[in-house]
Amino acid sequence: MKKIVTSLAVALAATSAFAGGLLTTTNQNAHSLRFFAQDADINLTSLYANPAGQAFLNKGWHISASAMTAMQTRSIATTFPLYAFKDGQTTHNFKGEAFAPVVPSIDFAYVQDKWSVSARFGVVAGGGTCEFEDGLGSLEAVAANMIYQGVVPGLSAGLGQMGVPAEQIPAMVNQLYRYDLQSSMTGKQNYFGLQVGGTYKILDNLSAYVGVRAIYATCGYVGGIENMRYSVDGGATYAPASANINLDCQQSGFGITPIIGIHYRPIKGLELAAKYEFQTKISLKNTTTPESAAATTLLPLYADGNKVRTDMPALLNIGAQYKPLENVKVAASWRYYFDKSATKDGFANGEKINMNNLIDNNTMEFLASAEWKFCKWVAASFSWQNTSYGLSDAYMSDTDFNLSSNSIGTGLRIYPCGFLNIDLGYMHTFYKDRTVATPATMMSNLYSRTNDVVGLGLNFSF
Repeated sequence: MKKIVTSLAVALAATSAFAGGLLTTTNQNAHSLRFFAQDADINLTSLYANPAGQAFLNKGWHISASAMTAMQTRSIATTFPLYAFKDGQTTHNFKGEAFAPVVPSIDFAYVQDKWSVSARFGVVAGGGTCEFEDGLGSLEAVAANMIYQGVVPGLSAGLGQMGVPAEQIPAMVNQLYRYDLQSSMTGKQNYFGLQVGGTYKILDNLSAYVGVRAIYATCGYVGGIENMRYSVDGGATYAPASANINLDCQQSGFGITPIIGIHYRPIKGLELAAKYEFQTKISLKNTTTPESAAATTLLPLYADGNKVRTDMPALLNIGAQYKPLENVKVAASWRYYFDKSATKDGFANGEKINMNNLIDNNTMEFLASAEWKFCKWVAASFSWQNTSYGLSDAYMSDTDFNLSSNSIGTGLRIYPCGFLNIDLGYMHTFYKDRTVATPATMMSNLYSRTNDVVGLGLNFSF
């Protein structure tokens, strides 16, 4: 019973379908999909990455509305010798699909000679729902282990208790012992952020920004194991009373992020900027159904009313942009996430731990972008981004994994009239597959992902 519940509770993880750190989402609108390195860009649509740059917009009102659609898959090939009890195969494939049909954002700024005020609303972490229709390898392993340990009523396998090494099971299994089950897991994760702030021109070529972001987080995890069935040599089928273990946990929480930024123009055509977001403490409060009582009895962290820490780490952005020609601009950025300083509650061996203590190195990103306005009405852009995670093998699991990656983005900005421009953006991410073996559990996972995001934005100035 405890093994079932422990494996189930570990499966409380959703995924961000966008670029960024372990939790932070940095793709905020259609413009960010086609022009990644916005950290020194002068654009209302770069308000998230470079808020201090808003001081150099034209005087007046600026408003932008954007929507993105994200499609992602998470694939795990799990190798476990005891899977042979199901179909004779030791490697089973599990696939999760994440789909966010509409991820909105709204940006606003009012600019005067020396000062400006701005506000924005968007999804700053997570963004979507990830569903594993066939469950996860760690969940299915529970059923196989019950045969191996001889704890299934009516079955007397107990090969593990008899000292038979698990590695020998695949060769021994013929049609004697078998298991079957139904398993699924769905996670959703959305952190909505409302940011307000002000920018002041200290000098004609120097501005500073001070702001704050209020974050409302909402997450949900539904899934478990049902209809576990066992048989001996094609004979009687046994369904243990503990076979159906389900968890339905909804979480919500609130946090505040102070933000400061600076923008400097040393010479004509060159923009330099930096932004720092302080760490955001977020405690998610559980709303768990009574039907989940069996799970929360052994795992009180997810009991109704309890709180789970899931901080957003501090973030430092540094960017540079240069216009060698009036209709051409190139940009580069560096982003550093202070992951190890934040707190993220997790489980190891049935005990609560800070998952971020298992991180070897903080996340870093390198970004580069170029844009060419080849005619009066259209500008085209291309971008590249490298995201490098420093996660140890102990951090990685089939329920919560991140892969270092390279992303490319492209798109257009169309200028149909003087007060309106339109952004069309597309981003694709190439992930680096990673294999992690865990000798203590006899399991090995090959992790892979895919990611595509498209976006449309309307930007007004008057």
